[in-house]
Amino acid sequence: MTEWKWNGARWWKADLHAHTPASKDYGKGHDQDILRNRTAKEWLLDYMRAEIDCVAITDHNSGGWIDRLKAALEEMEEEKPDGFRPVYLFPGVEISVSGGVHLLAIFGSDKTTADITSLLGAVGMKGKRGSSDSVTNSSLSEVIEAVVSDDGIPIPAHADKESGLFGEIGGNTLKQVLECEDVFAMELIDPEYEKPQLYHAESLCWTEIIGSDSHHPSGKEGNRYPGSHFTWVKMGIPGIEGLRLALLDGRLSIHRSDSQETGDPNEHPSLALESIEVSDARYLGRSNPFTMEFNPWLNSLIGGRGTGKSTIVEFLRIVLRRQDELPAALKTEFEQYNKVYLNREDSGLLTKETKIRVTYRKNGFPFRIQWNYAGTLDSIEQQVEGEWCRAEGQVRQRFPVRICSQKQIFQMARTPLALLGVIDEVSEIDRPSWTREWKEKSAQFLSLRAETRKLEAGLAEESLLKGQLADVKHRLADFEKSGYADVLQSFQKRSRQLQSVEAWEENWADAGKRLREVADKIVPGPLDRADFNPESESDAELSKNADKVSSSMNELRESVKLIALKADEVLADWRENMYKSSWKQSVEDAVQQYEELKKNMEREKGERPSDYRQFVQRRQEIEDWLLELEERKKQAQELKGKADECLRQMVEIRRNLTESRRRFLEQVLSQNQYVSIRIVPYGARETVETELRELLQRETGFEKDIGGLIEKLYLNGESGEDVEQNLADVKDRVRKLASGRDGSEPTTDKRFATHLSKLAPEAIDRLDLWFPEDSLDVRYSATGDGKGLKSIQEGSPGQKTAAILAFLLSYGEEPLIMDQPEDDLDNHLIYDLIVTQLRAAKLHRQVIVVTHNANIVVNGDAELIVALKAQGGQTWKECCGSLQQKEVRNTVCAIMEGGKEAFENRYRRLALERQDV
Repeated sequence: MTEWKWNGARWWKADLHAHTPASKDYGKGHDQDILRNRTAKEWLLDYMRAEIDCVAITDHNSGGWIDRLKAALEEMEEEKPDGFRPVYLFPGVEISVSGGVHLLAIFGSDKTTADITSLLGAVGMKGKRGSSDSVTNSSLSEVIEAVVSDDGIPIPAHADKESGLFGEIGGNTLKQVLECEDVFAMELIDPEYEKPQLYHAESLCWTEIIGSDSHHPSGKEGNRYPGSHFTWVKMGIPGIEGLRLALLDGRLSIHRSDSQETGDPNEHPSLALESIEVSDARYLGRSNPFTMEFNPWLNSLIGGRGTGKSTIVEFLRIVLRRQDELPAALKTEFEQYNKVYLNREDSGLLTKETKIRVTYRKNGFPFRIQWNYAGTLDSIEQQVEGEWCRAEGQVRQRFPVRICSQKQIFQMARTPLALLGVIDEVSEIDRPSWTREWKEKSAQFLSLRAETRKLEAGLAEESLLKGQLADVKHRLADFEKSGYADVLQSFQKRSRQLQSVEAWEENWADAGKRLREVADKIVPGPLDRADFNPESESDAELSKNADKVSSSMNELRESVKLIALKADEVLADWRENMYKSSWKQSVEDAVQQYEELKKNMEREKGERPSDYRQFVQRRQEIEDWLLELEERKKQAQELKGKADECLRQMVEIRRNLTESRRRFLEQVLSQNQYVSIRIVPYGARETVETELRELLQRETGFEKDIGGLIEKLYLNGESGEDVEQNLADVKDRVRKLASGRDGSEPTTDKRFATHLSKLAPEAIDRLDLWFPEDSLDVRYSATGDGKGLKSIQEGSPGQKTAAILAFLLSYGEEPLIMDQPEDDLDNHLIYDLIVTQLRAAKLHRQVIVVTHNANIVVNGDAELIVALKAQGGQTWKECCGSLQQKEVRNTVCAIMEGGKEAFENRYRRLALERQDV
């Protein structure tokens, strides 16, 4: 995970009320003498370790430590001591005003100790510097005027407590201050404090801040200390101008540390574009790569016509592989962004050397997504130990983003199915997982149906086989009636017995021969003694042992030969007994009777005994075959049951998709006052005929028959259950027509039935898997209050766009990129719809919007504004930053119609900036 130092506005942790040892009551307590001797660096480290980003130095009636702290900070920036982190210093002072009210005066970084001393002199501060007891000669209104004339920000300190505005003064004096336009913020200790009636009577909404009012470096003894209380301030770069506008902005740019908003407001969406870099495009990055960095929240791309704003969007579409999301009507227009220009008249915006890179931050980790015309760059890279390395995966799957132009939005309004595709991309529906499950079940269903047909293929022969079996049994009955059967059966039985006995004898009859062969091989040859010395005692010993072995093996050989003779005797004895046995006589009698029968059959009927055997074999074959068919019937029935169950599950899976869509729409639009979207189950009538014709393999013709099927499908209205039942009836009707079983409801065109009968069985199976797509009933509220909802098809282009925009801005966590969404919308819709929802949407997703409308930029509270210009045939950045930067505000006013009015609406009074915007 790497830190992202994004461009534009962010939230800064600011302590706008802090004391140094320049205040006489600093370190109050038993160790005050020690604490008042703390150095400026030690004081700064107190705030650095508390992770405070900005500190206002507001000592009692003194600016004595301002120059000292500035110098110490410069040294620390060079030294980088342990615990160092950048901190921004706002020079200031807490002035004790006549009447006892304390006022914070905060200034820009250019102010010095001398400037504060001069201010105090101007308001008649005669007392001891650093003491809160002395007060000014000037009234509170006069002190405020003096602070503002020095470009400072006056903020009543701890207004709800002792020495606070509401606790010390009242009546006309308080009314005079409350009517002062130069005061627009106050420090309030208790956020639940009930303000005086005079405050409410003036309809005031001063921005409420909280500071530590720290007089002590630690929290011992309940003291307020650095980091104990602070205010989150949204600015681009810390400065008095940014602070002033943030305070004017109120809750959009100011959060108290004790407010209900918990956590760090700088926590940003986990999915965000960090930057885009374009090299060698036709109008971008020709001399040097064009780089645009983004902010994690709302980014506004502004500029005149032809400055390349839409080009940036379409290049993002290319590199993020989102071309396929475009409706067919817009793909031709998109091609100019996606092709190489060949000559000056060509509309292409790419060159063969164009490279586009996007840094995409996902869950804190940066990835680089790349595209070039030649396709040689790795699509995805990730950082490993500071180096970019190839990463696996598909860009579209791993890095979600939503890109839409005004024309796309309008197309969604015209074609609800296009909007349905957008809905299906949300994680709550998880369409990829649904599709995988659907495909797996479809394959399983088709496989089960195919196996069933394969098993059923031979079942048609069952009747034929049963007839053949009856004939065979009849012939065998004839044999049995003539008395032939007993002789034949006896002969067959004894023949089988004889074969078994002969086979058994053959297994062991040569045992004596085999034993003699073993005996001949069992004795080893003589030991070669050429290398042995008979005079050697050890060699002689070995030779003696070898002779002993030879002698023993000879004895063993003779023993085996004796066993072989015994085996011969066993064989002879067996044969003698077998030949004399009654069984042998029975065999011979059966053979003799068979031979006599054979002669009689040939003489009397011209038949042979083998015919009986053949009929017996044939009967067995047919009976086995019928048993196999019976088993196949059971298997086929089982497979059919599995296929039916699989189809039932698929119906449920299809219902689940509709239900997921319905739940999602209810969830995201339950509080939406601009648009209502209802799922119509299986209601996409505009695609039904095309899909049905494709399944029935007939692109044209049979209009009456196919039209009748579709009419039957929606016979009872739009109820999902009714359409499901009608769909089942339609499928059954087609199946009957295809099989010729349509007598109950004959078709008007027999050729249609003939066509269906020629379809492959799998085509009918696939019809069972067909469910029309859902449709959407999109309705909008012309008044934006959720009332008087009308069909979007009745709306004007602006109303259609508003309805779809309201939906797109209501959900999602992936980055949202929009190109001129305000086109076709009137100012009322722009402010009430886009601005309102942009403020809500950017809290949980990054938004990048190309716009010509100043209200979107200013009142939408864009954290980053990038102004583009065209110069020398190339697109350049004119300026880039947050609204708190004067250069950015000037640019907005210069190039955007209604810019000054938008700023006035947001900040109430441009005069408060003390300079023209």
